[in-house]
Amino acid sequence: MSTPNAPRPALTPRQRFLRERQQRQNLTFALVGGALLVVAVIAALVFTGIVPVPFGNDFSVKVKYAETGDIPCPTANSKPVTPSTVSVAVINTTQHQGLASKATDMLTTAGFQTQEPETADVEYTGKVRITAGPAGVDNAYSVARFFPGAHVRLTDATGSDVKVELGTFYDDTMSAEDVQRVLKSTDPVEQPAKCRPMSGS
Repeated sequence: MSTPNAPRPALTPRQRFLRERQQRQNLTFALVGGALLVVAVIAALVFTGIVPVPFGNDFSVKVKYAETGDIPCPTANSKPVTPSTVSVAVINTTQHQGLASKATDMLTTAGFQTQEPETADVEYTGKVRITAGPAGVDNAYSVARFFPGAHVRLTDATGSDVKVELGTFYDDTMSAEDVQRVLKSTDPVEQPAKCRPMSGS
């Protein structure tokens, strides 16, 4: 009969190894289980809106849609619009006579429906500004291909017509060769870096 104070027999090297491995496994399982529980709690709080996400995830960022005056994004992967379906008015905002007429002739040659060239009282201090309402954004980008360096801006117009304002730094129309090159291109319309998506697109 063994006495209560009798020393325990020494563990063999294998027994010590098994006991230490069991202890490591128990610690690992406890840490993993605790981490998963914390993640689950945080996820539940985020999805219920109680806790905001502290980092930049797309689903947590409110999309800012284009408003009047903004650079609107063209339809994703959109091809250039057929010129014959687009109505364009060219406006000369400078003191140099004949710019709007020459640009209108270029667009007519390219196949666009062109309106009578106009002049403006206030000079646009950029190069070329092309404006259109929500229904004419893709049309505006198709016209912009013929005015390198042009900026497209959104207006509150209800139709799909496009306006081209020739400004202080406008140089000249494209050559006939460049016009034909642009017409033959079927590349998707390029998205400006800082454009904002159209609501509902």
